[in-house]
Amino acid sequence: MSTPIITKIMFTITFPANNGRTHVDSLKLHSLAKKQLSDMEVIDTIDHLFKCQRCFEEYRFILTSYQASL
Repeated sequence: MSTPIITKIMFTITFPANNGRTHVDSLKLHSLAKKQLSDMEVIDTIDHLFKCQRCFEEYRFILTSYQASL
């Protein structure tokens, strides 16, 4: 059970947070939902979604809309 916690800690140490960052634009969230981003962009975007409730809620809405249209 402790593996995800250790992984998150190692990820945070390896890729420190960028505190000056703004919200993720909706085009990038659409690309994430459609799996069209590079690995590094996915990691960076998901890391931001863990920190920003507004972006996370927007992504959930986009993902739900995208899955409903399939």
